[in-house]
Amino acid sequence: MGYGVMAFATLEVHQGHGIAAITAHLRSIPEVLEAHTTSGQGDVLCRIVARDHADLQRVLDAITSTQLVARTSTVISLTAEVPYRVAQLLDG
Repeated sequence: MGYGVMAFATLEVHQGHGIAAITAHLRSIPEVLEAHTTSGQGDVLCRIVARDHADLQRVLDAITSTQLVARTSTVISLTAEVPYRVAQLLDG
């Protein structure tokens, strides 16, 4: 599909707006494949894709274009050692 970069972005969101507002914003960005509310350091963990590193910056700019996001921390996936899988759950 042409998306050679996968990354995980942890978002810290401004409190008081509720999760629905940030969820709607993230759903409007096609490159956000998943978003999970989390415990710990951040509030939302997103799996995102981009065409290249410059495009990743564009996607991150889209994510932070709202006042709902206070800060992001992003890590780029180098390899998928265990890709997404569920078949083994059916075998057990």
